[in-house]
Amino acid sequence: MNKLELREMLKTMRLEMSDAERTLKSREIVRHLQETVDWTGVKTVHYFEPLHELMEVDISDLVVWLEDNYPGIQLFAPRLIEGEWEMISIKDAPAPDQFDVIIVPMLGFDSKLHRIGYGGGYYDKFLASQPKAKKIGVCFEAGKVEHIPAESHDVSVDLLITEQRVYTK
Repeated sequence: MNKLELREMLKTMRLEMSDAERTLKSREIVRHLQETVDWTGVKTVHYFEPLHELMEVDISDLVVWLEDNYPGIQLFAPRLIEGEWEMISIKDAPAPDQFDVIIVPMLGFDSKLHRIGYGGGYYDKFLASQPKAKKIGVCFEAGKVEHIPAESHDVSVDLLITEQRVYTK
């Protein structure tokens, strides 16, 4: 299956998920993020704001938990403003050149932690520019496939978290 076909299959499958199922699975993913990652030395986190219409993993509870438990962490997310992607900060801080942790949404993944998203290339370019960051993918377990055709510009993640388990390289 090529990337386009794989992407369409995974999108369709995810859009068939109920809101309740998405909520329960997202909570488990957030729990795994809280328990698996050592947040004590982290200064900067790049996260994503989940798009409900795409049934993305909702990590909003993680952002609140980080603010409450690790107030020294600077949190940043890309946001589309007037057609341009801009980095926004919860604490109105300037975005760093390098992040400590980057959390990315994914449509699917394979056992080698290759990831597949929507095909726009935003995260591949961004992740490639962040060699020192711990790259964490979040995806529903239903997104696991046997093989994702990787290309030279594709960037895999260091850690992948689903509602069922944590995958590492």
